[in-house]
Amino acid sequence: MYGLHSKQKGMTLTGWMTVIALVIFFALLGLRIIPIYLENLTVKDVVEALEEEPLITKRSTRDVKKMIMKRLDINGVYDLQSEHVTVKKSPGVMTVDINYTVQKKLVGNMELLITFAEHKELVSN
Repeated sequence: MYGLHSKQKGMTLTGWMTVIALVIFFALLGLRIIPIYLENLTVKDVVEALEEEPLITKRSTRDVKKMIMKRLDINGVYDLQSEHVTVKKSPGVMTVDINYTVQKKLVGNMELLITFAEHKELVSN
């Protein structure tokens, strides 16, 4: 019995294959998810930058929507379409809502589906 314990060291081939498969799966998952969240950070930055725009609440909703889409295009955000952006205007307040879903292929028939929602109220100065 004592000799058996001294010969057992390390993991078996099956154990190493399992560990390697898990590492590859999570690395692939990270490579697919990270760009999606970086793109969402760009969308957040564009929405936050609207606060610094002078007299933004005086502009028409169409102009603000065009401005948002132009800034997103310049920053390389291509998963977001114009119909995902809603701009509403009421006296002294402009509301910007961006709701969109990103769907990316992961492996085989597995896909990632991530939903984002940004909301910003712009108050006249």
